Amino acid sequence: MLTKRTVLFGEYNTAAKGWTLAKCQLAEASQKTNYVEKKLGDGSWDLSTVLTDGLPRYKNRNLTVTLECSEGTRNDRLQLVSEIVNQLDGFEHHIVLPDHPDHYLVGRLHVKVNYNDLAHASVTVTSSCLPWYYRQAETVVNLNATGTERGTNIVNNGRLAIVPTLEAVGSVLLKYGTNSINVTDSTTKWPTLLLTPGSHAVKYSGEGTLKIKYREAVLE
Repeated sequence: MLTKRTVLFGEYNTAAKGWTLAKCQLAEASQKTNYVEKKLGDGSWDLSTVLTDGLPRYKNRNLTVTLECSEGTRNDRLQLVSEIVNQLDGFEHHIVLPDHPDHYLVGRLHVKVNYNDLAHASVTVTSSCLPWYYRQAETVVNLNATGTERGTNIVNNGRLAIVPTLEAVGSVLLKYGTNSINVTDSTTKWPTLLLTPGSHAVKYSGEGTLKIKYREAVLE
């Protein structure tokens, strides 16, 4: 028996509710750009990433999901339509698409009722989503600090640059490049530790444990 393809809007499972996925379309990621024409020269100045330390930024992406149902009576489907409108319309949710089960989008939803005739019903759910697919599982790096300074690499396998959360029990001195921070029995973020895609060498010492937590994200 074939399993219906489903979309998760928060905890709302479209297939489990009886909907058939008829359409699922997400616009491609579109970069924010800023070009200034050179009045006395060829071409333009590209200022797209001047204020973002060279990191490209992206616009929201439009998601369109069309759902159909031919099960039950017309009154049954009327209740189904009422339920999805009242549960989803106007709310922001994590959205899991069938081809990306390990990641989620973030967007505010609008539910449009297309029809509910004698044979079947249809609704279209639209959303303006943030550009990223966020990984369901958060990455956690556990460091056990002693008086001896040690080193390790923090790897961001995604595309989005992230400032991780630092959770310390005890006192841990963390060094990144020529900068350092002492985290003592607290949870904080350190903007200097910006995890761009790739590997980042850090050193640590002290007496305690430190969790470095971050969520990777990709465009596709």
